[in-house]
Amino acid sequence: MIMKQNIILLLLFMFSIGIQAQSIKVSQTDKFTKDKVVYTSYEKISSEAFIGTQTGKKIAMCFGRENGLNMILMKWLTADARLVSVNSKVIFLDEEDNPHEFTVSDYASGRGEGTVGALGMDLWGLRILGDLSVFKDHIMTAVRIYTTDGYYDYKIKKGAAEKTRKAYRLFEKEIQKGNLDKWK
Repeated sequence: MIMKQNIILLLLFMFSIGIQAQSIKVSQTDKFTKDKVVYTSYEKISSEAFIGTQTGKKIAMCFGRENGLNMILMKWLTADARLVSVNSKVIFLDEEDNPHEFTVSDYASGRGEGTVGALGMDLWGLRILGDLSVFKDHIMTAVRIYTTDGYYDYKIKKGAAEKTRKAYRLFEKEIQKGNLDKWK
């Protein structure tokens, strides 16, 4: 009987690891610039296994604010090498097929920046600029990432889009708060 309870607890623990609510990971004031620095948790917006697929993919993104700039940090793990140029486009489609264009400003690398899971340790990620407020009232259904080889389109499931919208709303609310320091 005790063994059965332990197995059930272990299974519940394993399933709960994959369930993460949107949260603010960083909220502080930069000591040098006195600007507010805010980052949300990463939300997975697209995922496909590498086995039997042409590109394989896993995309996660978070919202951030640093040096007075609002941005998206996007982790993109693919099966093949991809080169995304600075100033290239990333376009999100909303539920009414309206495009929302963003610009890649640079690359981010390092633990937590451009990584996706254990297989993606220290991979490059993208820092993307544009009008993030479109995430407040729209459900994004797809994203197109332009590379030097063309572009790649990825669908965004409704549940992932809802989480992304909630993360943006949390991000916006945190920016409007006073400068309370919080590091996780």
